[in-house]
Amino acid sequence: MKNKFNKKDHTVAIVSILIISIILNVYSAYKVSSYKYKLGQQAYNYIEEIRQRNEGNLEILSKSLKNGKIKNEELLKLYKNYDVIAGDIIGLWQRYASYSQNELNIFTKIIDTNRIIENDIHGQIKEYIICTLNNEMKNEQSNLILVNEDKSCFEAMYNMAEKINNYFNTFNGDILKGSTGVEKEKKVIKKHYWIDILEGIYGISDDYVDVEWKIQMVEDDLNT
Repeated sequence: MKNKFNKKDHTVAIVSILIISIILNVYSAYKVSSYKYKLGQQAYNYIEEIRQRNEGNLEILSKSLKNGKIKNEELLKLYKNYDVIAGDIIGLWQRYASYSQNELNIFTKIIDTNRIIENDIHGQIKEYIICTLNNEMKNEQSNLILVNEDKSCFEAMYNMAEKINNYFNTFNGDILKGSTGVEKEKKVIKKHYWIDILEGIYGISDDYVDVEWKIQMVEDDLNT
Protein backbone atom coordinates (compact mmCIF):
# COMPACT_ATOMS: atom_id res chain seq x y z
CA MET A 1 0.00 0.00 0.00
CA LYS A 2 2.86 2.29 0.89
CA ASN A 3 4.60 1.57 -2.44
CA LYS A 4 1.41 2.33 -4.34
CA PHE A 5 1.05 5.60 -2.49
CA ASN A 6 4.66 6.52 -3.22
CA LYS A 7 4.25 5.78 -6.92
CA LYS A 8 1.08 7.87 -7.05
CA ASP A 9 2.80 10.65 -5.15
CA HIS A 10 5.76 10.45 -7.51
CA THR A 11 3.47 10.68 -10.55
CA VAL A 12 1.67 13.72 -9.15
CA ALA A 13 5.01 15.40 -8.50
CA ILE A 14 6.21 14.76 -12.07
CA VAL A 15 2.93 16.01 -13.55
CA SER A 16 3.10 19.11 -11.34
CA ILE A 17 6.65 19.84 -12.46
CA LEU A 18 5.67 19.40 -16.12
CA ILE A 19 2.69 21.75 -15.71
CA ILE A 20 4.83 24.37 -13.99
CA SER A 21 7.50 23.99 -16.70
CA ILE A 22 4.91 24.44 -19.46
CA ILE A 23 3.45 27.51 -17.74
CA LEU A 24 6.93 29.04 -17.34
CA ASN A 25 7.80 28.31 -20.98
CA VAL A 26 4.54 29.84 -22.20
CA TYR A 27 5.07 32.90 -20.02
CA SER A 28 8.69 33.20 -21.19
CA ALA A 29 7.61 32.92 -24.83
CA TYR A 30 4.95 35.57 -24.24
CA LYS A 31 7.48 37.94 -22.66
CA VAL A 32 9.95 37.45 -25.53
CA SER A 33 7.17 37.94 -28.09
CA SER A 34 5.98 41.11 -26.33
CA TYR A 35 9.54 42.41 -26.14
CA LYS A 36 10.15 41.79 -29.85
CA TYR A 37 6.86 43.47 -30.74
CA LYS A 38 7.84 46.51 -28.67
CA LEU A 39 11.19 46.60 -30.49
CA GLY A 40 9.30 46.46 -33.77
CA GLN A 41 7.02 49.34 -32.76
CA GLN A 42 10.00 51.51 -31.85
CA ALA A 43 11.73 50.57 -35.10
CA TYR A 44 8.59 51.33 -37.12
CA ASN A 45 8.38 54.81 -35.60
CA TYR A 46 12.03 55.43 -36.51
CA ILE A 47 11.46 54.24 -40.07
CA GLU A 48 8.39 56.41 -40.59
CA GLU A 49 10.27 59.44 -39.30
CA ILE A 50 13.20 58.68 -41.62
CA ARG A 51 10.82 58.37 -44.58
CA GLN A 52 9.10 61.67 -43.84
CA ARG A 53 12.30 63.60 -43.12
CA ASN A 54 13.91 62.18 -46.25
CA GLU A 55 10.95 63.36 -48.34
CA GLY A 56 11.41 66.85 -46.87
CA ASN A 57 15.11 66.79 -47.71
CA LEU A 58 14.44 65.64 -51.25
CA GLU A 59 12.11 68.57 -51.86
CA ILE A 60 14.62 71.12 -50.50
CA LEU A 61 17.57 69.60 -52.36
CA SER A 62 15.70 69.45 -55.66
CA LYS A 63 14.68 73.11 -55.43
CA SER A 64 18.16 74.19 -54.34
CA LEU A 65 19.95 72.43 -57.20
CA LYS A 66 17.45 73.86 -59.67
CA ASN A 67 18.05 77.41 -58.36
CA GLY A 68 21.80 76.91 -57.93
CA LYS A 69 21.64 78.22 -54.36
CA ILE A 70 20.04 77.64 -50.96
CA LYS A 71 18.96 80.03 -48.22
CA ASN A 72 20.37 79.67 -44.71
CA GLU A 73 16.88 78.93 -43.40
CA GLU A 74 16.65 75.96 -45.75
CA LEU A 75 20.14 74.83 -44.72
CA LEU A 76 18.95 74.83 -41.12
CA LYS A 77 15.93 72.68 -42.07
CA LEU A 78 18.25 70.23 -43.81
CA TYR A 79 20.48 70.10 -40.74
CA LYS A 80 17.56 69.34 -38.44
CA ASN A 81 16.25 66.64 -40.76
CA TYR A 82 19.64 64.94 -41.14
CA ASP A 83 20.21 65.19 -37.40
CA VAL A 84 16.95 63.33 -36.74
CA ILE A 85 17.63 60.75 -39.48
CA ALA A 86 21.13 60.05 -38.17
CA GLY A 87 19.73 59.55 -34.66
CA ASP A 88 16.92 57.32 -35.92
CA ILE A 89 19.35 55.11 -37.83
CA ILE A 90 21.44 54.68 -34.69
CA GLY A 91 18.22 53.76 -32.87
CA LEU A 92 17.41 51.17 -35.54
CA TRP A 93 20.83 49.55 -35.22
CA GLN A 94 20.36 49.37 -31.46
CA ARG A 95 16.97 47.69 -31.93
CA TYR A 96 18.51 45.29 -34.44
CA ALA A 97 21.25 44.36 -31.95
CA SER A 98 18.62 43.62 -29.28
CA TYR A 99 16.56 41.61 -31.79
CA SER A 100 19.59 39.53 -32.79
CA GLN A 101 20.39 38.69 -29.18
CA ASN A 102 16.86 37.49 -28.45
CA GLU A 103 16.23 35.42 -31.59
CA LEU A 104 17.29 31.90 -32.56
CA ASN A 105 19.99 31.97 -35.25
CA ILE A 106 17.90 29.95 -37.71
CA PHE A 107 15.13 32.57 -37.59
CA THR A 108 17.25 35.73 -37.35
CA LYS A 109 17.37 38.15 -40.28
CA ILE A 110 21.05 38.89 -40.74
CA ILE A 111 22.54 42.18 -41.93
CA ASP A 112 26.24 42.36 -42.84
CA THR A 113 27.36 45.07 -40.41
CA ASN A 114 31.06 45.26 -41.22
CA ARG A 115 30.93 48.90 -42.26
CA ILE A 116 28.45 50.53 -39.88
CA ILE A 117 30.94 53.17 -38.67
CA GLU A 118 32.11 54.08 -42.18
CA ASN A 119 28.48 54.01 -43.33
CA ASP A 120 27.31 56.84 -41.03
CA ILE A 121 26.65 59.00 -44.09
CA HIS A 122 23.74 60.94 -42.63
CA GLY A 123 25.89 61.86 -39.63
CA GLN A 124 28.63 63.07 -41.98
CA ILE A 125 26.14 65.10 -44.00
CA LYS A 126 24.85 66.66 -40.80
CA GLU A 127 28.39 67.79 -39.93
CA TYR A 128 28.91 69.14 -43.46
CA ILE A 129 25.70 71.17 -43.32
CA ILE A 130 26.30 72.69 -39.87
CA CYS A 131 29.87 73.66 -40.80
CA THR A 132 28.62 75.18 -44.05
CA LEU A 133 25.84 77.06 -42.26
CA ASN A 134 28.27 78.40 -39.64
CA ASN A 135 30.61 79.60 -42.38
CA GLU A 136 27.80 81.38 -44.22
CA MET A 137 26.64 83.12 -41.06
CA LYS A 138 30.16 84.20 -40.08
CA ASN A 139 30.67 85.58 -43.57
CA GLU A 140 27.27 87.29 -43.29
CA GLN A 141 25.93 85.49 -46.34
CA SER A 142 22.20 84.73 -46.60
CA ASN A 143 22.55 82.21 -49.42
CA LEU A 144 24.96 79.40 -50.22
CA ILE A 145 25.84 79.41 -53.90
CA LEU A 146 26.06 75.81 -55.09
CA VAL A 147 29.29 75.62 -57.07
CA ASN A 148 32.34 73.34 -57.09
CA GLU A 149 32.54 71.13 -53.96
CA ASP A 150 29.24 72.33 -52.52
CA LYS A 151 27.43 71.51 -55.75
CA SER A 152 28.98 68.03 -55.77
CA CYS A 153 27.95 67.46 -52.15
CA PHE A 154 24.38 68.58 -52.81
CA GLU A 155 24.15 66.38 -55.90
CA ALA A 156 25.29 63.38 -53.83
CA MET A 157 22.78 64.27 -51.09
CA TYR A 158 19.99 64.57 -53.66
CA ASN A 159 20.86 61.29 -55.40
CA MET A 160 20.95 59.39 -52.10
CA ALA A 161 17.69 60.94 -50.86
CA GLU A 162 16.01 60.11 -54.17
CA LYS A 163 17.18 56.47 -54.02
CA ILE A 164 15.95 56.11 -50.44
CA ASN A 165 12.61 57.67 -51.40
CA ASN A 166 12.28 55.30 -54.37
CA TYR A 167 13.20 52.38 -52.13
CA PHE A 168 10.42 53.24 -49.68
CA ASN A 169 7.90 53.59 -52.52
CA THR A 170 8.91 50.29 -54.11
CA PHE A 171 8.91 48.43 -50.79
CA ASN A 172 5.47 49.80 -49.92
CA GLY A 173 4.10 48.77 -53.31
CA ASP A 174 5.75 45.39 -53.80
CA ILE A 175 6.07 44.05 -50.24
CA LEU A 176 3.46 45.92 -48.21
CA LYS A 177 0.99 45.98 -51.13
CA GLY A 178 0.11 49.61 -50.53
CA SER A 179 -0.91 49.04 -46.90
CA THR A 180 -1.37 52.14 -44.77
CA GLY A 181 -1.97 53.05 -41.15
CA VAL A 182 -2.37 50.29 -38.57
CA GLU A 183 -2.34 47.53 -41.20
CA LYS A 184 1.03 48.70 -42.51
CA GLU A 185 2.46 48.99 -39.00
CA LYS A 186 1.39 45.45 -38.07
CA LYS A 187 2.94 43.98 -41.24
CA VAL A 188 6.24 45.77 -40.69
CA ILE A 189 6.41 44.65 -37.06
CA LYS A 190 5.14 41.06 -37.25
CA LYS A 191 7.18 40.11 -40.31
CA HIS A 192 10.21 42.08 -39.13
CA TYR A 193 10.17 44.13 -42.35
CA TRP A 194 11.82 46.97 -40.42
CA ILE A 195 15.04 44.94 -40.62
CA ASP A 196 14.73 44.65 -44.41
CA ILE A 197 14.14 48.40 -44.63
CA LEU A 198 17.16 49.11 -42.41
CA GLU A 199 19.25 46.89 -44.65
CA GLY A 200 17.91 48.69 -47.73
CA ILE A 201 18.84 52.12 -46.33
CA TYR A 202 22.22 50.74 -45.26
CA GLY A 203 22.88 49.41 -48.77
CA ILE A 204 21.99 52.71 -50.44
CA SER A 205 24.09 54.73 -47.99
CA ASP A 206 27.04 52.42 -48.56
CA ASP A 207 27.27 53.64 -52.16
CA TYR A 208 28.23 57.08 -50.78
CA VAL A 209 30.93 56.02 -48.33
CA ASP A 210 33.69 57.44 -50.53
CA VAL A 211 32.09 60.87 -50.97
CA GLU A 212 34.31 63.58 -49.47
CA TRP A 213 32.03 65.98 -47.64
CA LYS A 214 33.35 69.53 -47.43
CA ILE A 215 33.67 69.86 -43.66
CA GLN A 216 35.71 73.00 -43.08
CA MET A 217 35.36 75.86 -40.62
CA VAL A 218 36.11 79.51 -41.39
CA GLU A 219 39.17 79.45 -39.12
CA ASP A 220 40.70 76.78 -41.35
CA ASP A 221 40.48 79.10 -44.34
CA LEU A 222 42.10 81.95 -42.40
CA ASN A 223 45.06 79.79 -41.42
CA THR A 224 45.83 78.54 -44.92
